[in-house]
Amino acid sequence: MASRVGTFNDVFPGSHGFLRMRKLNGVVQKWEVLLLLLGSAGVQILCAHYFRVGLYLDLSLILVLYIGWYSGPTSAAANGTLFGLVQDAVYRTFLGLNGLSKTIAGFAASLLSRVFQLNDTGSRILLTILLSALDSGVVYLMLLLVEQEIGQRFWIDALIKAVVTGVAGGVGSRFYDHFKFPRKDFRRVGA
Repeated sequence: MASRVGTFNDVFPGSHGFLRMRKLNGVVQKWEVLLLLLGSAGVQILCAHYFRVGLYLDLSLILVLYIGWYSGPTSAAANGTLFGLVQDAVYRTFLGLNGLSKTIAGFAASLLSRVFQLNDTGSRILLTILLSALDSGVVYLMLLLVEQEIGQRFWIDALIKAVVTGVAGGVGSRFYDHFKFPRKDFRRVGA
């Protein structure tokens, strides 16, 4: 007796064409993630070769956190992996080092966004600083695990990176929200 193997939509009839879905959720679209990924890779390439002080800004982490705030944990982790692997390729580090750290940060951002209100810039700055420190901690532990040399200024650089990334991420995400979700003027309704 042969069994019929159905498609994903046969097994999960409420999925409404999951494989053809254009949005990761109600806010972040796939094309938007692709543009953010390409843009962050371009900025990181410029910073790595021409503007060394710009390396204190972890643009990949900011974008992973932003996507994580507006998506589920699985999607946030998958995007963290993608952004982290691209960052590894750009900086020519061990492939997977930033991939793992961004995966954990994206997953944590998604879970924490369900617990904390991120409506103001201050809360986003604080959460970005904390998750940037977590990101640096995971990178540090991975470097210890693979027995690589760790510079004496690692934690000083990590602290500077956390503050720079936190401020830029908090302000930048509020600006992007303002651009993406413009305020509506309800005073004109019915007039």
